[in-house]
Amino acid sequence: MAYLLKLTSDDMKAANFVGHRYGWSDWVSANLTVGDNFLCEAEAWDLAEYLESDAEGGHSYFPMLSSESNLYRVLSQFLFEELV
Repeated sequence: MAYLLKLTSDDMKAANFVGHRYGWSDWVSANLTVGDNFLCEAEAWDLAEYLESDAEGGHSYFPMLSSESNLYRVLSQFLFEELV
């Protein structure tokens, strides 16, 4: 099964701005690009682990990312809808 994450240039700018501070931004910056990103099952679970590691201990998902942004929507949809 492949997972699709469509990212805009603003999405990538946000991830690159946050940089290596958090798992979500580190993984997105290193592995995704502007446009359509198709993830295989192993890549999807790898990304999910990074996303969930940021929320350990009751912290919010996607630190430093505006909940109003497209990237927040894309990552939330991926984590909470695609992988269930």
